[in-house]
Amino acid sequence: MILKTERLTLRPQQQGDAPALFMILNDTEAMCFWSSPPITRLAVVEELVSEQQAAMAKGLCQYWTVLEGSDAIGSVDLSLIRDGSAEVGFLLRRDRWGSGLASEAVAAVVVLALGPLGLTRLASAIQIENRAASRVLEKTGFAQVDRRNVAIASGAMKDCAFYLRKR
Repeated sequence: MILKTERLTLRPQQQGDAPALFMILNDTEAMCFWSSPPITRLAVVEELVSEQQAAMAKGLCQYWTVLEGSDAIGSVDLSLIRDGSAEVGFLLRRDRWGSGLASEAVAAVVVLALGPLGLTRLASAIQIENRAASRVLEKTGFAQVDRRNVAIASGAMKDCAFYLRKR
């Protein structure tokens, strides 16, 4: 399903989106709050997109590529879709930060998820230091429900906030 906002189009992710996503996933600053280091090879992102496409075909998740005009600038996803719940994730190219585009894109997915998709609960987790992501979640109606120190994929312990949005 294609979603449109005032400034953006969110269309289902395609294999051809890998190079645009690689620009974000390879950016050290853009990845500083992720649980894994920047991805240094396009082939790895191509394989990741292939895996996401397979998971989408099984109904386990949905990924949208965020377009500003014809420029792919990010991604928003619903993952772990089950029992009326899903997790929300998002990333945006660093040169588009600070303009409200992430909030606009996430809001469109929230409306779809809690409306036509029939989900009743959305969750998201972020590292506490990522204040920009906190603002995106709060602007789109999420409330922080927990905060704790957790081990991330790299094995490091990070202080993380857990957010929830209910219908």
